[in-house]
Amino acid sequence: MGAVFALLAGIDTYASETVPDLRGCRNDVLAAAAFLRTRCTSARVLRLLDAEATRAAVVDGIHRHLGQAGRGDTAVFWFSGHGSQVPVPDGLQHLETGPMMQTLVCADSRTPGVPDLLDKELSLLLDEIAGRGAHVAVVLDSCHSEGASRLTVRVRSARPSLHAARQRPPVLLPELGGRPYDAVGRPGARHVALAAARRHELARELELDGEQRGVFSWALLRALGRLGGSATYRELLTAARVLVEARIAEQVPQLYPIEPGITDQPFLGGATRLSEGLLIRHGRDGWELDAGACHGLPLAGGELRVARAGGGELREARVTRVLTERSLVTPLGWAPDQERQYPMVFSRVPLPATTVAGVPPEEIEHSAYVRLAGPDEEPELLVVGGTRIRTPEGEVPAGPGTRLQRLEHVARWRQIRALENPRSRLAGAVALEVIPKAPGNAPINGEIRLAYENGVPPRIYLRLYNRTNRRLYCVLLNLTSGYRVYTGLFPGAFVDARSAGWALDREPVEVSVPSRPGRLGRLWGRSPGVTRDWLKLLVAEEQFSSAPFVLPAVDRLGAPHQRSIRLRGPHHREDGESAYDWTAVTVPVVTENPQ
Repeated sequence: MGAVFALLAGIDTYASETVPDLRGCRNDVLAAAAFLRTRCTSARVLRLLDAEATRAAVVDGIHRHLGQAGRGDTAVFWFSGHGSQVPVPDGLQHLETGPMMQTLVCADSRTPGVPDLLDKELSLLLDEIAGRGAHVAVVLDSCHSEGASRLTVRVRSARPSLHAARQRPPVLLPELGGRPYDAVGRPGARHVALAAARRHELARELELDGEQRGVFSWALLRALGRLGGSATYRELLTAARVLVEARIAEQVPQLYPIEPGITDQPFLGGATRLSEGLLIRHGRDGWELDAGACHGLPLAGGELRVARAGGGELREARVTRVLTERSLVTPLGWAPDQERQYPMVFSRVPLPATTVAGVPPEEIEHSAYVRLAGPDEEPELLVVGGTRIRTPEGEVPAGPGTRLQRLEHVARWRQIRALENPRSRLAGAVALEVIPKAPGNAPINGEIRLAYENGVPPRIYLRLYNRTNRRLYCVLLNLTSGYRVYTGLFPGAFVDARSAGWALDREPVEVSVPSRPGRLGRLWGRSPGVTRDWLKLLVAEEQFSSAPFVLPAVDRLGAPHQRSIRLRGPHHREDGESAYDWTAVTVPVVTENPQ
């Protein structure tokens, strides 16, 4: 792998009074810089924070700093800040499908004589670098739809500048001497772009892990830390999208280009390789783990433990403090040799309680699954009118059970969907392939889209391919939009090395839209003729039971004893058992029945 050059721009404070300030962009860039330095210690990272990120500085940083990347090198541009729109300048209308063009709002944009940075200017700069043989990746945690703050959520979109055409010079990139408008064409895809939302959606900020963050930046860095260096851009987008959609409605991260090619390369380019896994070693502050917040380790939410990898007597260590790039640990009941390094796996991963609003505190104070949302938190579950429950997925169907039972049921379903190993040697070890029974409908932007044909529901095959040279135990869960978890597709079996396992013993899986979808999703922009499932593949070194994951649909809640079941799975270990590694992959599937 060649050299890595990164330009990271994060803007919370803007010079123009017409552009509202943000709160999480600096944090995004600091976290991204820490991650890049742990992934590639020789990375040449240039940060532009707040007033440093002027239009001239951003253009110069791309041109001079990223422009050092040559054949075999990688250039990364990360922008966290406002996006917007301006009227399409005369001479560029042939490149747009509407009257407005997308822009990035730099720190001094919309001050006298300083326009936004057009997306076509950004493309010119990046494609020049890619044209010299470098691998170019772009992360844009901004959006271009008009929006405003809502409750505790801020959006990264400035109002369109309708007067920008008067300020726009007759050339692109005047800082570099000017490029004529006809220099912009429609070349083939030369760089990869990961964007926070579709062009008509909003990119949000939330308090995550104790600080303000862009939801997309937080999710992408978490996915990068968990999946490791073997993950492709498409796989990263899928993992990040699941995390975003679990917290925000109507923000769908995007990947460009959508067709196969450069988006199927590993992040930062280079050859595919397996994740490095975990190590503990004795350092200046005592025993430390070589993974931290920038790798996706939670800063709060419960006890986190690691254990020595492999068989033999269990040797655990408790994580006592999560730092940016590493964590401090305390060995439990054993004295490691300070001259050695030890390979580790996670033996206990906390499952944080789901935040709720709209209920009396005393109703949920003893629950293991839900807690009252704080004053600066956006609740994951919102009770309206005493009985109705809203989530980012939609409105929960009515059904039996008490209000607390239904809240806990949905919380447990969301915990299962969010279940992940922050860092695993098995990341990318087994591929989940969704194969249509009829040709077409290839995965786009990490989401499988299926459609009825002449009233007939689509049928697919589900293939689990083990890419490694050893057998691995696999379980495939289906999480439905009715808050059911079904294990019958692939309840659990070892898949041999370089071999495939098939759901339903290679029988096709019929995917259908419920005939009576009820109120699910209607208040959150979902079409009644559309349903969504989440396929979750769990992979482990040893056999584990899928039974603890089973949940009925929320409108079919049964006996009260269900409340006492504790979520268990590949991360759960009985006392005395040896620890083993595991990983998880989640793939969303959308099915449409046009009516």
